[in-house]
Amino acid sequence: MKVISKIFSFAATQRKSNDIDIHNTISLTDVVNALKTIEFPTTILREPKYAGETKEGKIQKCIFKYLQSVYGNVNVKTEYSVGGYWGMRSDIDLFNGQVGIELKVAEQLLNATHVERLIGQVVYYTKRRYTTNNLIVLVVGREKEYGAPMKEIETIIESLGCTFLFKTV
Repeated sequence: MKVISKIFSFAATQRKSNDIDIHNTISLTDVVNALKTIEFPTTILREPKYAGETKEGKIQKCIFKYLQSVYGNVNVKTEYSVGGYWGMRSDIDLFNGQVGIELKVAEQLLNATHVERLIGQVVYYTKRRYTTNNLIVLVVGREKEYGAPMKEIETIIESLGCTFLFKTV
């Protein structure tokens, strides 16, 4: 028995610093503050170079890597299932459903179809997985894109019990 406990003790000390225990908890405020500190490359909103790559995908990858460096590899997941019949997934999840992030590119939200889709996602995600006001809608765009239409989206998202964050590039 002592040999087994020594093995577990050794393994625990050898764990990488970025593999934080998934039983930790995180607050919405902590995640919002972390997201506010992200510095995006100035080229992130340019058209993707490769077929199949999207602006949102590039931004998601950047945020994912940043959050992994802050909270540990095992605590940050992409395309996290919110459950239910439709196979819907939040863009990023932290600590196994404690905080979810739905990411959007601001220029896409100038289209009513994308706004309707976002509102539908938020309603579904908050009913299925993020039921305690722990969903963040993160919109990334240029400063000029944060006008009256974006402020209306912000008001709607917040009325649904979610946090809206606009991050400029």
